[in-house]
Amino acid sequence: MKLDGKVAVVTGAGQGIGRGIALCLAEEKADVAVIDLNAETARQVAKEIEDTGRRALAIGADAIAKDEVEKSIATVLETFGKIDILVTNVGGHGRTSWNRSSPLFTDQKIEEWDEDYQLVFRSHVLACHAVAPHFIERRYGKIVMISSVAGKLPNPANMTYGTNKNGVVFFTKALSRELAKYNINVNCVCPGIIYTPNWERLAEQHIRFAAQARKKSGAAGPSEVEQMTPREYFEKRMIANVPLGREQTSEDIGRAVVFLVSEDAKNITGQDLNVCGGMAL
Repeated sequence: MKLDGKVAVVTGAGQGIGRGIALCLAEEKADVAVIDLNAETARQVAKEIEDTGRRALAIGADAIAKDEVEKSIATVLETFGKIDILVTNVGGHGRTSWNRSSPLFTDQKIEEWDEDYQLVFRSHVLACHAVAPHFIERRYGKIVMISSVAGKLPNPANMTYGTNKNGVVFFTKALSRELAKYNINVNCVCPGIIYTPNWERLAEQHIRFAAQARKKSGAAGPSEVEQMTPREYFEKRMIANVPLGREQTSEDIGRAVVFLVSEDAKNITGQDLNVCGGMAL
């Protein structure tokens, strides 16, 4: 198997894309530290990994709290003795973003920008900052950050998230140049649309925005969008934008990560790989 004997750390691995990545790494025989804000879901994913015969460690930690990130990495090193692979996957939206009443920039609160920066960008920086010295000392390491095609497709309704995801792509490229001399590969994966719990919540928000826009215009309702379930909205409005005509899965992202952290990709660094069915052509 491609990753036999390797130790991987995956942040935000308690559900969704992070869970898919962690399980794909374990499938290739890596031992995996599952870090998530929700300690219970982290334990559930760790149990799934252990059921495959691999070692796993569940850690409940806040990925935007410096002390908790550093303590988590120290715990992984104490448990496994080394780290070979770091996958930084934390993202999503802050509380202010979920509660906003309009997609317009002029209606946004600055708190939304602050919160999304913490989750979508700072979380990657903190994890890399905590692990990089270990990789440098060993003169070996694989880092994969999870960005998004949202960082490449400007959308006013998704401005805070997309701006910070674009920052992850830039950070990947800059860090790859600094760490290359230590035999450390740094890449990122840009997922397309995946029906995770966060995307379900986002679809609910889009449906709410449609209702608010209709009421503001004075049109009779409800509109077609307002009558959709979140899953229907995802299928009818979002998958229609995918050239291949199908949604992506967490396992699609996991397999891309496996490739980038394997020796098959030893000469690939500083790259952002789109796994989006052609959305970012």
